[in-house]
Amino acid sequence: DAPDGRVFLAWGKMEARLNDHWAMRKAFAKGLKLIPDNTHIPHAWAIEELKVGNVDSARKLFGYALESDPSDGLVYQSFALLEQQAGNIDGARALLEEGTRKDPTNVFLWSACGIFESRQGRLHEAANMFQQASTLGPNHCQTWQAYGVLLEKMGRQDEAAEKFQRALEIDPSSVPTVQAYGLMEARRGRYVKARALFEQGVAIDGSHAPIFHAWARMEEEAGDYEKARQLFNSGVASAPDSVALLKAWAMMELRLGHIDSSNQWYVSPKMGSRKLSKVSERLEMLRLLMEQRSEDDLKLVMQWIEQQRNQQLQAEVSQMLSVGAPVPDEWEDGHHYTFGAGRKFMTGDLVIVHTPGALASRDDSA
Repeated sequence: DAPDGRVFLAWGKMEARLNDHWAMRKAFAKGLKLIPDNTHIPHAWAIEELKVGNVDSARKLFGYALESDPSDGLVYQSFALLEQQAGNIDGARALLEEGTRKDPTNVFLWSACGIFESRQGRLHEAANMFQQASTLGPNHCQTWQAYGVLLEKMGRQDEAAEKFQRALEIDPSSVPTVQAYGLMEARRGRYVKARALFEQGVAIDGSHAPIFHAWARMEEEAGDYEKARQLFNSGVASAPDSVALLKAWAMMELRLGHIDSSNQWYVSPKMGSRKLSKVSERLEMLRLLMEQRSEDDLKLVMQWIEQQRNQQLQAEVSQMLSVGAPVPDEWEDGHHYTFGAGRKFMTGDLVIVHTPGALASRDDSA
């Protein structure tokens, strides 16, 4: 039987997730040796090489894939993204144009062309490409969303709203579309409509950090700082890995004078009736991020949170074991020791435990 390329794709991607890049290369290379005309393998391999910064290797693999199948629009799209990220705008455009010639009915590729030209400021060209994409793929939600974003950029907000509504008719659960629509309405000063959309997005996915970010920033700009703070707090609780959300919250508190960026950072009593104990830990996280100003600090912040939790647990245990405190009920007849009927003692008393053998034969006296 002919080998199944999906096996090598799954194998290579698994090794990449495990950060074993040599094993990843071995898996992809073996698959490519056995199935040299399978373009999915070099395409996937190129993307994994790109993730670890091996741009030259990725270029060679994309090139190999296109030699094997010059009509694969998705390879052109990925290759163009590499060139765009490398600053080679002309090269990226050339790849996208060649891709649309070789794969003219690929809705994903036409949509990618629209996004690319929009980023380059060629708005009318981008609009033509989104029109082509929406004609080819009338049920592709992401195309309608991107088309709406472009039209807003062009100052055609009413038309943009129609595109967002069309996208949500196709996929009512698309939180990125709800967010984009809400942001546009917020920028138009239509806060009631924007709030309704943001509420809709949070109801769909309560852990989507960008929707909290957009909503909180709108409330901040509207002057409702308490509402913004509540949204930042809810967002951080729901999506603790979002550095952007933490930094946006930090900047608001900084502007309000509730925190400063010095080493003598503090929580101000101006925060009103909110219990400072509930927010101080999160604000300390913000301070760490503000000082370092690096995405890599997230790992350090998470370690700091764990340390704080451990210190809190240790404090609770220390308080529980302070001299004169009652022994917890579950310790009086515990898993390891059994005390006689009516036998009580207080923490701080000396307990001598004899262990002349198996644990089961333990005796105690006070």
